[in-house]
Amino acid sequence: MQPYLLAKAYAWRGMLLPKSFIQELAASRTLSEFIDAIKATVYSQEAQQITPPYSALKVEHALRRRLVKIHHTLMTLSRKNHVLSALYARYTARNFKTIIRALHAGIKGEELNMLIDPYAEELIGTRDVIARVMGSEGVEEALSMIRRYMADETFIPIFEKVMDPVAIEVEIDRWQVNRLRQALRKTPRAWRSGLSYLVMPIYLRFVFTAILRGKVWGMNTKEIGSMIEGVLDDTIRPVVSVVIESNTVEEVKKAFSVMPKGTVPSIGESDTLTDIIQSLERGYRGMLLTRARQCFLRPFDEPSLALATVFLIEEEVAQLVALAAGIEQGVGPEALLDRLASLTA
Repeated sequence: MQPYLLAKAYAWRGMLLPKSFIQELAASRTLSEFIDAIKATVYSQEAQQITPPYSALKVEHALRRRLVKIHHTLMTLSRKNHVLSALYARYTARNFKTIIRALHAGIKGEELNMLIDPYAEELIGTRDVIARVMGSEGVEEALSMIRRYMADETFIPIFEKVMDPVAIEVEIDRWQVNRLRQALRKTPRAWRSGLSYLVMPIYLRFVFTAILRGKVWGMNTKEIGSMIEGVLDDTIRPVVSVVIESNTVEEVKKAFSVMPKGTVPSIGESDTLTDIIQSLERGYRGMLLTRARQCFLRPFDEPSLALATVFLIEEEVAQLVALAAGIEQGVGPEALLDRLASLTA
């Protein structure tokens, strides 16, 4: 890693807001008060761009731009870090998901434009992709464009089977996981182990939540298997096969129990498949953050440190956005902090 980039990564890690400040922000009585407080932080430049009337959505778009800028800078300075570049596609994937949800709810035109910030695409010259999808007349047209952009010849048309917008998000997540796997294959062997360890929660989260969602949708075992077959590692194939064949919550839990230690988060006393999905979502998010923090507690691994920086700042932005949304909804400080604590609990 270039000395400049190494210094920046540690500097950005050191700029993360302390827990005490997050607690103070939760006590903000209005979004105006919240934004004024943010102006005194490293998000000052972005916060200055937020104009009245204030909304949590405006806060999200503004603060997320700092994350995107940092990711783009790291990606530019570390061109051989293919995994870092593959992860940048998550911003486009996020916009795709937002557009699909909006179109499904009948939101179009200017109202839809307000929901989308194509800043990440602007930095790499692909804003026209988002513009075309936003101009779709409905979900089917948008999905067709998204699939062409993803260009996955082995895509599985899950949405047509279950008619649930979440199925489209599973397709998009599958595309992202494929990009990560391809990036890892292009990564020098000396870097591959550290990067694989760091992003493994993203991969496992997709595989297991996709299977369980397929079960909730009533898909048969063959259909569920087809959703993940193209991205499935042989190392976990035996366990995955058992999960797919499981017919009860207890059988699913038993299958998870034979996974290597530290690869499946606790799912507690989950009584339904939906409960397990939610537990896995939170657990893998927490696992990813723990691994990202560990990167700064040992002799640095060049590419992993860059990824860890992005993950930690991404989590901070997510927490700030959650606070802004809660304040906008009139949620009290204690309830807000409880909500934040439960995100990865």
